[in-house]
Amino acid sequence: MNHDDSLDKLLKKALSSTQIPDEELNETVKNRLKEKMVLKRTRTKPTLRLAFITATLIVTMSVTVFAVVKYLSADEFADSLAYPALAEAFKSEDAIQINESQTSGGYKISLLGIVSGEKLTQDDINKESTYAVVAIEKPDGTMPTTRDEEYGETPFFVSPLIKGLKPWQVNICTMSGGYTETVVDGVMYRLIECDSVEMFADRGVYLCVSSTTFYNIDAFAYNNETGEISPTPDYDGVNVLFDLPIDKSKADPKKAEQFLKGQELLNASDSEEEEDTSAESSDMTKGPELVEIIKE
Repeated sequence: MNHDDSLDKLLKKALSSTQIPDEELNETVKNRLKEKMVLKRTRTKPTLRLAFITATLIVTMSVTVFAVVKYLSADEFADSLAYPALAEAFKSEDAIQINESQTSGGYKISLLGIVSGEKLTQDDINKESTYAVVAIEKPDGTMPTTRDEEYGETPFFVSPLIKGLKPWQVNICTMSGGYTETVVDGVMYRLIECDSVEMFADRGVYLCVSSTTFYNIDAFAYNNETGEISPTPDYDGVNVLFDLPIDKSKADPKKAEQFLKGQELLNASDSEEEEDTSAESSDMTKGPELVEIIKE
């Protein structure tokens, strides 16, 4: 049995159980996940471009005033990480340039762009994957860099979520996901990769961002009747949700069915409640992220 097969079995055991996974299982899966790196680098050290050319944004909400910031675009960030093929993909007709911002928990979260599909066939990108870039900043521009001791004190969970599927079961972790991030001039940029979300286009797809390490049912509410997901009002932290404008004609119900069968979720009991003990109490059902931090 290879490493990935073993990891998949551990994940399925944790996600399908109606009981709280024991601590040994939790720690085993967490350690295995941390060993996986998703994006293969084409150079050993990225060249971070500091030239910002996208539109200037000034956002004011309540008493929080965000500074003037010019963001890197999704393709510029991919290029700065030495992923030239992905940078070209973000500039292609298949890419969706979103550039939408929301504020929550004292942070401004901007979804810059997303791309996926079979045309992603070059060496440093996977045609079966979806890629998205988000920017996260604080009002005073003091987002800690990887050199600072406080880096990582506020975690961020960035993940696609699917309408009609329980988000603690289907998120970036169960979708073979990972991310690369770095901080440039007070802005954290994160590039995520996961299984292509296009197969779920007919259902509806979100991108969530929360100030949590794992998916947290306190940050987002799942409606068992409609399958809709929404940010929890008055949540103490970041909890934003973006609707992804993916063309419904790109949906692949058969592929989605195969995915759900592989995760043993296709015939999951409809009577399972969102507030299920395993979802509330287990770190594994919330799911840890995979990470590659670009050191400065």
